[in-house]
Amino acid sequence: MKKTGYINVSHLTDLALAAAKSDPNTPNLMEALMGEHGEEFRAAMLKEINALKNRKTWTLVPKSNIPKSVKIIPTTWALKIKSYPSGAFRSFKARFCVRGDLQNKDVSDIDTYSSVVQWSTVCLMLIISLVLGLQTRSTDFSNAFAQAEIKGDPIYISLSSRMSGFPPDHILKLDKNLYGQADAPRMWYDKLRAGLETRGFTTCKADPYLFISKKVICICYVDNCLWFATEAKAIDAVLQSFKEDGDKYN
Repeated sequence: MKKTGYINVSHLTDLALAAAKSDPNTPNLMEALMGEHGEEFRAAMLKEINALKNRKTWTLVPKSNIPKSVKIIPTTWALKIKSYPSGAFRSFKARFCVRGDLQNKDVSDIDTYSSVVQWSTVCLMLIISLVLGLQTRSTDFSNAFAQAEIKGDPIYISLSSRMSGFPPDHILKLDKNLYGQADAPRMWYDKLRAGLETRGFTTCKADPYLFISKKVICICYVDNCLWFATEAKAIDAVLQSFKEDGDKYN
């Protein structure tokens, strides 16, 4: 057995081969389209593009209109076969993303935090819910980041080679955020917080992702929310008001 220092070299080959194997539930673009579920992933990608179009996420701009000094950020696809906690199949998911790692940005000038509630807050609310017999709801805001409008300098992105139906020699000017942008999570949180505050919620000083109103409590984990109230109709009223404002959730 060949050794270098205390490292078994044969193990390095095994690790390299293991790392090269991708997770079949999170294939890259070519693996997804050329694999056995190619048609399902194509349908998921089309669904994603149509959803973003309906939200007026971007404006088509001729590439010739963009100054050469402006960076056009590449895009990518994040693909996944989603499952329920039991392991049963749930859906094919396609997410059109900005290559945020290639954005021109000064990290010191951009807030990149995401709304992640403290685990201790989650445990506390679950205990209170059990003790007081509270009604609960769970929501997942659909394409949450694309519900928040762009703030600051305009962002231009390239069209994916797998996006049909767009005129040639055009790019996209983002009007709303996309997943992958450095500050998209923060902008989504700002939108969600503003929406909650207009509905009478205030943030908790101990945890800024815990919101309290007279009848309902909400905790946020990025684009997922848990709602607590003594009566289910109080939660339903809040969710209905979000729906009336055009905010979609599952």
